[in-house]
Amino acid sequence: MIFAPEQIVTTILTGAGLLHWWALGMRQSWLRFASGAALFAMLTTAVIYTIGSPLQPHFADMFSGERLWQQVVITVWWLLAARFAVEVTRTSVVIRRIAGEGRLFSDLLAGLIYLAVALTIIKTVFSFPIGGLVATSGIIAIVLGLALQNTLADVFAGIAVGIERPYAIGDLVWFEGAIEGEIVQINWRSVQVKTVGNDIATIPNSVVAKSRFINRSVPSMRRSDSVQVPAPRTHTPEHVIALIQQAILLCPNVLEKPPASVALVRVGKRLNHYEISFSVANSSLLWQTKSMLLREVLRQFSSGGGAFHLHSHHSEPPEPGRHSILDIDLFEPLSREKRDELEGKLIYRSLQTGDTLFAQGDTEASLFIIKSGVLEVSRQEKHDSIVIGRIGPGDDIGEIGMLTGAPHAATVRALTPVAAYELRKEFVAPLIKEDPNLLRAFEVSARRGQARIDRSVATNVGMQTVPPAQLLDRMRAFFAHVL
Repeated sequence: MIFAPEQIVTTILTGAGLLHWWALGMRQSWLRFASGAALFAMLTTAVIYTIGSPLQPHFADMFSGERLWQQVVITVWWLLAARFAVEVTRTSVVIRRIAGEGRLFSDLLAGLIYLAVALTIIKTVFSFPIGGLVATSGIIAIVLGLALQNTLADVFAGIAVGIERPYAIGDLVWFEGAIEGEIVQINWRSVQVKTVGNDIATIPNSVVAKSRFINRSVPSMRRSDSVQVPAPRTHTPEHVIALIQQAILLCPNVLEKPPASVALVRVGKRLNHYEISFSVANSSLLWQTKSMLLREVLRQFSSGGGAFHLHSHHSEPPEPGRHSILDIDLFEPLSREKRDELEGKLIYRSLQTGDTLFAQGDTEASLFIIKSGVLEVSRQEKHDSIVIGRIGPGDDIGEIGMLTGAPHAATVRALTPVAAYELRKEFVAPLIKEDPNLLRAFEVSARRGQARIDRSVATNVGMQTVPPAQLLDRMRAFFAHVL
């Protein structure tokens, strides 16, 4: 058989199409798609010119070399057409959305396309009746179905779940059996989940179809949960709920919408139980928020929501056996006797909701220690007021102002009724006069306190006006009159 020039061109294009099919070096899908489309268009033109329409080809006489060549070319054309159709479906935005970026739907569609093309080649190119083939394949399918019951159950369950599309790759899903994590792959046999512990859990599709599961990414990533806390029955529910609500205010991860709620859920002989319902932006914040919420509740319960009873010109003598109010980082260098001496000079401050503890720019040289309640720290920048954070029982604020006289870099306002104590510069100055080395010790303690995460809000106020490198020099200049 001698090939004409147009047949040689058709043969070259056919070979190029096959080579492109098996090419693995081109990773860019758009480049592979564009080059494949160009080759397929040129091959289609050559086939129509040399053989006729691929749908109704005009083959040469029976059992000739030219007829065999034509059948090979048309067969390759149909295979490349099937491949091109599969590429189109896989790059289609609509199909990708339906498939949820999983492999199951696209693989099923590709299989149907290749099956239809195979039957078309058998009937159109080789003129073989497919009726008997279909009947025979039905018997084979029955035998295979009996032998592969479990595998086929996974496959068809995967198809059913894929049609319903209750989840997609990247969704955070909880499956019955305490499996929770991010879906990383959806295939013919199973779903693969990356758990919180960074493990890969493989769940067969047949198990998924029968199990209960929750998609935590739909309709949004927001996650709601609840915790229960006990409280002595001797405390009235109104008082306990008020303290818990103050604890919620101190948890920045708790969303304001929907608002958190507190309810009395169980009454006991000695303890009542309260349930806190709250929401966070996504599941990754849930455990951290639960821990923070319980810590803040404990802090509120420890404070009791009431004022200290101290021996000063504004309060009663302290109760025996109680921890000192001045057991904070700043005063670690002081002996217990010195702390007790300072504690007797504390000034009690009571604020109602909306009252200001101090304003941005104020220069009062005082340290404030919070006994109960919640305060919001905000800073005015140009025309906007920016909330830095919130502080509550056990926190102290204003230490930089007390030690250096620097103006406050923020405004502190009460969100709830607040009990606090004020320690002024003139009460600390006699101690520094007695022992000038205390300045250095105070500077070290202040730096250590600033390094703690739970002090970031309060110390941010002071560090806005006095950089850490200048702290000791500013303290010495401020207390120069007693040195």
